[in-house]
Amino acid sequence: MKFIAFLEIPSDKISTYLQGWRERLPDDDKVKVIIPPHIMPEPYKGVDGYIVFEADSTAAMIAYLSKFEKSGAKVRLSYSWEEPDLVKEYSEFLTHKKQAEEEWAATKIERIRGLGTTSRLEILPLVDWHKSREDLSVETGVSYLIKTDENCILFDLGLNSMNADPSPLLQNMEKLGIHLEDVDTIVISHPHGDHVGGGKWLRDKTFSLTGRQIPLTGKEVYTPMPMTYPRLTPIHSKNPTKIGKGVTTTGTIARAIFSMGLTPEQALAVNVEGKGIVLVIGCGHQTLPRILKSFEDMFEEPLYGIVGGLHYPVEGGPVEYFGTAPHRFGGTGKPPWEQITKEELQASIDSLKQKSPKLVALSPHDSSPMSLEAFRKVFGAAHRELRVGDPIII
Repeated sequence: MKFIAFLEIPSDKISTYLQGWRERLPDDDKVKVIIPPHIMPEPYKGVDGYIVFEADSTAAMIAYLSKFEKSGAKVRLSYSWEEPDLVKEYSEFLTHKKQAEEEWAATKIERIRGLGTTSRLEILPLVDWHKSREDLSVETGVSYLIKTDENCILFDLGLNSMNADPSPLLQNMEKLGIHLEDVDTIVISHPHGDHVGGGKWLRDKTFSLTGRQIPLTGKEVYTPMPMTYPRLTPIHSKNPTKIGKGVTTTGTIARAIFSMGLTPEQALAVNVEGKGIVLVIGCGHQTLPRILKSFEDMFEEPLYGIVGGLHYPVEGGPVEYFGTAPHRFGGTGKPPWEQITKEELQASIDSLKQKSPKLVALSPHDSSPMSLEAFRKVFGAAHRELRVGDPIII
């Protein structure tokens, strides 16, 4: 990815900044400088200089720009697209968007009958951005452990951005007393790095719980697209697929994501006895209106609750790097120069409010603090904070 970093340097620190240029050279080939650091003759709108560079990871970008901040510069980050690349990406985005709309228009959703119920549902966040205990790890990814009367399901596998072994997911499982042998099913919501265990695995259309692919013998795996795993045959659950008593996948809804292609995403639906359906969602790229429309067509039971990510990085995101919140520009179903608005957020909240859910727990891994507060305010007593290590029990 190519970046532009704008530099603001106090006049009394420019000499020190210029003298320390050797200390700011990239340490390795993870950062490639396209246009060297440049100081302008006069500041323009608070900007004293800039640098254009490529970085192969967020960690490499942060490490490189931290050198500039240590030398006295204030850094503001922006993404950079060369015109031919931008034209190509936008053209592909429009093609995928048209394809997604055509698929949705042609979708015929049948009523699910004979699903059964579970008397108990527990959703334990194992990976997300907020946590209930200091000893647990967080990251901007998702993994939830879902327990019903008959099943123990691992829903998504987190991000593991450093390709660690053990991963944050496995570390948290150990601290929470969760044993992998107790898990009978794995469900992947959609093929993005923060849900399949890292971008490294996504490139090969596979997934992993940690920095290496450990044995998963005897486990059923349901994926939103054809995927592979050593000595396993994952089930491509494009259509709603029953997993166990009271539990089904919802089938996939595809959406065009700029620079990420056509993304199919599925959710998990659990029918809780005497209460109704609880939807567990990864990122919500399907869009909340389409998730709710599918729910209406699929079930006679009421919507009891919704738990997980809906991707509302309105006026910010879960993280900021040098003044930029990456989630605002990616994964929104829009080109990066258009962002999700407060009006769109409110419209989605209003559509969910009409269902009168008794449980709403929005994941902080892909939404802004402002969006989290908006959900918290509207749903009141029905709202639950979603934090690693804090179980939601129904």
